[in-house]
Amino acid sequence: MRTKTTNIVQPENEGLSSRIGRTFATILRRTLIIVCMESVLISGILAVLYMLKENQSSVVEYTQEVDQDMQSKVSMVEAIASGISSGTIQDKEAVLAYVDAMVGMDDQISAVYSCYDENVTVMSGGWEPPADFVVTDRAWYKGAQANPDEVYISEPYVDEKTGGICITLSKATCKDGKVAGVVGMDMYMDSLVSVIEKSFKSNSYVFLTTAEGTVLVHPNSDYALTADTTPTVKEINSGRYQPMMKGDLKTKLFFDYKGGIKFGVGDTSGVTGWKVISVQPVYSLLIFLAIIIVLNGIICVVMISITQKDTRVKIGGLFKPLESISGKMTQVAQGNLSVVFDEEKNSAEIARLTDSINETIASLKFYIDRISDTVTAISDKDLTVTVDGEFKGSYVQIKEALESIVGNLNDSFHQIGEETKSVLEFADKLAETTESVAQSATMQNEAVLHVSEDMANLTEQTRQITEHAVSVRDNAETTKEHLETGNQEMAELVTAMESIDRCYSEIAGFVGEIQSIASQTNMLSLNASIEAARAGEAGKGFAVVADEISALADSSQKASQNIHKLIQESMDAVSTGKELVTATSDTIQQGMKDSVLSKQHMDEIVDFVEKQQQAIEDVNEELKEVAKAVENNAASAQENTAISQQLNECAQSLRQMANSFTLR
Repeated sequence: MRTKTTNIVQPENEGLSSRIGRTFATILRRTLIIVCMESVLISGILAVLYMLKENQSSVVEYTQEVDQDMQSKVSMVEAIASGISSGTIQDKEAVLAYVDAMVGMDDQISAVYSCYDENVTVMSGGWEPPADFVVTDRAWYKGAQANPDEVYISEPYVDEKTGGICITLSKATCKDGKVAGVVGMDMYMDSLVSVIEKSFKSNSYVFLTTAEGTVLVHPNSDYALTADTTPTVKEINSGRYQPMMKGDLKTKLFFDYKGGIKFGVGDTSGVTGWKVISVQPVYSLLIFLAIIIVLNGIICVVMISITQKDTRVKIGGLFKPLESISGKMTQVAQGNLSVVFDEEKNSAEIARLTDSINETIASLKFYIDRISDTVTAISDKDLTVTVDGEFKGSYVQIKEALESIVGNLNDSFHQIGEETKSVLEFADKLAETTESVAQSATMQNEAVLHVSEDMANLTEQTRQITEHAVSVRDNAETTKEHLETGNQEMAELVTAMESIDRCYSEIAGFVGEIQSIASQTNMLSLNASIEAARAGEAGKGFAVVADEISALADSSQKASQNIHKLIQESMDAVSTGKELVTATSDTIQQGMKDSVLSKQHMDEIVDFVEKQQQAIEDVNEELKEVAKAVENNAASAQENTAISQQLNECAQSLRQMANSFTLR
């Protein structure tokens, strides 16, 4: 570093000591100024790096909280989609019960629904869509099916009823290996908004935007998302936030909406793609730099004041007192302030020099004693100390600086004490939350184990149903064979009945002939009786024969009539039997058709039950994986409990350390 040189104008009668002192003071002053400037520069660079690192750490912490909050919701949507895609929940009542149960698991969830490509929607609470509602046209439906392996997160919107910020998470569902629908979940962002709002302080804050730049949460109510407005990063604060949207953890300087220059740094959420932007004021860095400049200035002023006053005293024309003074000054430089400068005052310069050095050492000893008392009290953790004594000239700045340091330390330790209380409260809350998470994970593990046992029992019952269905299918096959045999026998019976009917017809013909013969015989008997009457006494015997023949004809006539009557009744019975046999044959044939159809249905049932059994076994395996994940979560919760305990211990130690100082 080059400095501007100046020409020193010396009086003609100026002594050597004065010239040496003047030259030495000028060189020392320039050297100290250079050292101070370099010290300020290095300290400023370190301070800037420290502030940038702190700001980056802050935005990373808030990004992790956003990821943690949203990851649980993404996992829930994936679990719901997996449950629907498994095929175990099919009818509308079961799906409705399932989505209702999912809504009850988290108070941040307002609705869960399962939708299908046939424009069917089953929503929690039993909500029925209007007739003109086309679910497949919804952006969240198309977004989920466009990338079936990922969870789609919609742009945020404001609920008109509650005024809270909401988003929709959706994921495609499958049937028989093909995308067939989408499950959706509407959730409030109250917890996430609360996390971001905790960062809102007087001069620093964190705000949240979507990947497209829509502002979700901001300390300025004019910049926040409402039911009527959707502000973006391009629109608010004259677009000065836009550089933070490009890249991660890159610090930018900008003019804040409150006025003044501030640091800004952004980070991207790995779960949602949203942007978290942290804004910190520049004045804290300027204060730190000002303190460094003041301290360096005090050192510079003290050294320049001491050396400039002493060295500008005339050294005199004799060098022996100067050598003595030089040796004693070495002791003074080594910290020995008990040295007395009593050299021979063989010149006015030496006299003034020794007197000035003695006065300077006395003054310096006084100041050092006061400073030492103050520093010793600080080292003894007594911050009630005050800087006593009268300081003059440039030393007044030292006194003011020490008093400022003690005051700042009091303020800092008071603030540390207050912040320690907050840390202890946060540690206790973290411990309680972690313990609750651990208990919930344990309960979930037990529930998953119970479900796994129930699934094992269901697998066994499904296997038994499969065996029974196979047995019923075999019985149906046997029944079909028996019905075929019965149908064949009924056909033979019909043939026999037809043969009997033909025989009765022939017998009826014979009876008719018998009746004809009986009529002719009766006629013949009548003729014989007439002829016997004509023959007189000689024909009496023939008349008796004629009477017998007539009686025989009458008996034959009556017998043929009875036979005809019996044959007619038999023919009617055979006809009725034939009709019954025909109807029975038709019934058996219909039974055969029903038996074939029943066998086809039983084949389908056996195939379905076998597939159901395989699906249940797959669900059982997935439940085992879920049980492992729950066990891992429980272990992580226990680790977090230990971490919260360590945090509590560190906070206790910090509070004890702060309490060990005696403050004003």
